[in-house]
Amino acid sequence: MNEATGTILMIQESRFRLLRDDGRGLDLALSPSAPLEPQDLRPLLHRRVRVAWEPAPGLIAGSARRVEPA
Repeated sequence: MNEATGTILMIQESRFRLLRDDGRGLDLALSPSAPLEPQDLRPLLHRRVRVAWEPAPGLIAGSARRVEPA
């Protein structure tokens, strides 16, 4: 599993865009097994977070397994 730290720039339903600390962007979607619901992402908008994610075959976004304030 990969980890990334950065700031959530935008949220749309269960998908979000993370601007990583190294300046690269990362498109992610909440995994169905994540302990968060899509509405839980809204308070994290424009905040620094740590995300555990893995590639999702067939999708352009990765699958976020965990999202927490950094």
